[in-house]
Amino acid sequence: MRKALPVLLVMFFSLSPLCAQTAEEILEKFAKTIEIPTVQGTFTIRLISASGDVREIKARAYQKMKGPVQNNRLFVFDFPPTVRGTGLLLHSYTDNRENDMWIYLPTIKRVKRIALESSGGGYFMGSDFSYQDLINTDYNKMAFERVADQTVYDKDSYVVKAWGKTPEDQQEHGYLHILSYYRKDNYLLHRRDYFVFNGDLLKTYKVEEFLELGPYMYPTVVSMTNVQTKHSSELKIEDVKTAEIPDNYFTTRYLQTN
Repeated sequence: MRKALPVLLVMFFSLSPLCAQTAEEILEKFAKTIEIPTVQGTFTIRLISASGDVREIKARAYQKMKGPVQNNRLFVFDFPPTVRGTGLLLHSYTDNRENDMWIYLPTIKRVKRIALESSGGGYFMGSDFSYQDLINTDYNKMAFERVADQTVYDKDSYVVKAWGKTPEDQQEHGYLHILSYYRKDNYLLHRRDYFVFNGDLLKTYKVEEFLELGPYMYPTVVSMTNVQTKHSSELKIEDVKTAEIPDNYFTTRYLQTN
């Protein structure tokens, strides 16, 4: 038995690197779980201050994959009355093209284009979600590293660290680096930690609930908590459908007529 033990150890250590998944393989499997061709629903964002005050925003949301490198999103806001009729259109890309964002302001009946890259992303309707958090990540501008696995929220998780390849990419991305936690049982991203340029943790994203839609998994209740200000945002999506969405929904003309 003493002679067999070293052989078994050699076999274990020689085989384990071949079985280990790389960060890129984990990301690819995660992408397959969420790349729903079309999805729509209604959502409510609860903005919760450090003192516990709450205000709500309600909107209709539409999302559609346009080929392998483009993802279109449309938000039409219904509540509160001060933003009713406001529309937000996002075209995001993963092939080095600049992302596009337009906002329709019903009070002046105008569509305005906003440059995400030059504006630093901004925050989505005053929530803790930035516009950069909502759009597709251009993996060509990012570096990835698999770090030590962890158990998070009682789920065994792969952990992947991501950061911009250059200082310009980091600035565009908005963070020094991000740690993402993917469940080992289904590759669902269920937590993400965002670190600012001095190395401090800024905010944490958490998936509270998700919906299984055939081969896909769609987060339906998520939260983003700013650990520095203690402000948090809870987003709940309801009436989720995967019916086909016409392409004209994702045009600036539709923003003005819906």
